[in-house]
Amino acid sequence: MARPCHVAGCNGEILPVLAGDGVCLSHFVEMVVTKADQVRGSCVKSQPIDQKTLDWLLGDARHVTQALSASQPESWNEQILELLLCLANLQDYVRHHSVRVKVPD
Repeated sequence: MARPCHVAGCNGEILPVLAGDGVCLSHFVEMVVTKADQVRGSCVKSQPIDQKTLDWLLGDARHVTQALSASQPESWNEQILELLLCLANLQDYVRHHSVRVKVPD
């Protein structure tokens, strides 16, 4: 039996590849976009970036996106494309800009 998304009021299904994050695909996309925007915003303000967040975006989230794209039903196309574009833009931005990373205490 599929587990429901952990976001209050959401009845979306947690896909197996998203079990670690505990959210449905829509909320996963929202989480990735929000975190990527925070990273870019910190870069623009010359503020250090949280290493854990950056590692998650460029590692875990990227791998989940690849797994989703390999098994995507037609209905996921728009969300998968949004994820791929967001993560590709972030990776390109980080590669071409000086980024200060805040190391956890």
